Amino acid sequence: MHKTFAEHWLIRGLPAEAQSALYRLGEVLEVGTDQVLIEANTPNHEMYLLLQGAFKVNLPDRPGRIGGLTLGHRGPGDLLGEYSFFDAFRPTARVTASTPGLVLRIRHEALRDLLAANSAVSSVVYRNMLSYLVGRLRAQDEELDCYMF
Repeated sequence: MHKTFAEHWLIRGLPAEAQSALYRLGEVLEVGTDQVLIEANTPNHEMYLLLQGAFKVNLPDRPGRIGGLTLGHRGPGDLLGEYSFFDAFRPTARVTASTPGLVLRIRHEALRDLLAANSAVSSVVYRNMLSYLVGRLRAQDEELDCYMF
């Protein structure tokens, strides 16, 4: 098990056997600089837990919008593709590797199956994911607040 995963917020509160089962669901992949993990407007059926490296999230060109706008940077411990796990919408942003890195790729369907099979595990994982998403939203709110005044 990769060290970043072993200390990850997603598995906090899970028994060791559930942590291992979740890790085994995924596949550790090496990614190269400029490799695309998630493409905007393309269906996404995978989640990526970032283990090593730096990643850029940006909006693609679109009529009426400045193209290539960077929304943020992500690194070890961050999760990508979680929006598509919760809804059926296509991603609106593109994610590329800024540096070489490692990710744990987990198929949404496999994660749903694991969580459906064990309500105790699912309650911990969903709570951890919600906490992560709320934290990101609060950080964005603070950043926007800096621009407003």
